[in-house]
Amino acid sequence: MAHDDQFTAVGPSLTGAGFPRAGFSTKSTDTVYGVNAVGTFCGVYGESLAPGEESDREAERDLIGVVGEGSTYGVLGRGRTLAGVVGFGRRGDTGGVFGISMSRAPGVVGQSRIDFRFALPTGDNAEHGGSAIGVLGESGSGTGVSGESSQGAGVSGASTSGRGGEFSSSQAAQIRLAPSGGTTAPPDTGQAGDLLAIQQDAFATLWFCVLPQIDGRPAVWGKVHLDRPSFPSPTLDEGAEGQDVKNAQGLLAAHGHDPGPIDGVFGPQTAAATRGFQEEAGIVVDGQIGPQTWNALLNHF
Repeated sequence: MAHDDQFTAVGPSLTGAGFPRAGFSTKSTDTVYGVNAVGTFCGVYGESLAPGEESDREAERDLIGVVGEGSTYGVLGRGRTLAGVVGFGRRGDTGGVFGISMSRAPGVVGQSRIDFRFALPTGDNAEHGGSAIGVLGESGSGTGVSGESSQGAGVSGASTSGRGGEFSSSQAAQIRLAPSGGTTAPPDTGQAGDLLAIQQDAFATLWFCVLPQIDGRPAVWGKVHLDRPSFPSPTLDEGAEGQDVKNAQGLLAAHGHDPGPIDGVFGPQTAAATRGFQEEAGIVVDGQIGPQTWNALLNHF
């Protein structure tokens, strides 16, 4: 039946334009939108049922443009030139595409393949993989890809011959470890190869897990000791100038010893701050910044 703003199709699907036995199908070449639908809860709802499955189509889909539910894929998009599926979010606190998993499967899967299979590949990437990027995250001033987890891995990358992860930036750091707060030592748990940053006051220390926890034995962590800012680096004394001096002045100030202007010029005030720090750290007090003082400035937290 039809009236001014509604057309309802009932009955079995027939052989028609496009795909045979389709609920809705057209071969029109002069339409702007293949489907244009507005609904209170959902604009378009599509469901695919395997033999014996029951539909739950009466459930409300609040404020969603398109809903696709299927035994294999809910929504499948193939792009001949650009993207198969594009999602835009208008509000600043929402996303263009959300991937949610109700089981242990990934919320979003990105693959680069030269073929297409309904089943996800299990170790056959070398044979069937494409040469493009599985998932691409880009941002003008924000975050390209963000991953969070309360227990597992926020972001996991693996490769059999290339890089598990690659990061580049022309302005900021390539990668940043968010320091763990509220603790002064690594936990008893950890896997060999783990890196952990711990925030203590204004400083962050880096720890490396040497041995994982096994049964009742806690994990073994080693503190990563930092070397001089540059190498080779001469011992700094009054009259020295340059980036090494600037680095030392910044570290002295962070430890609570005022070196004067952080300008890369080793003057009397920087020398006095150096002697004050050396006395506090329990090392030789000579007003010079040599290997022992560098080590204390970088690791004495």
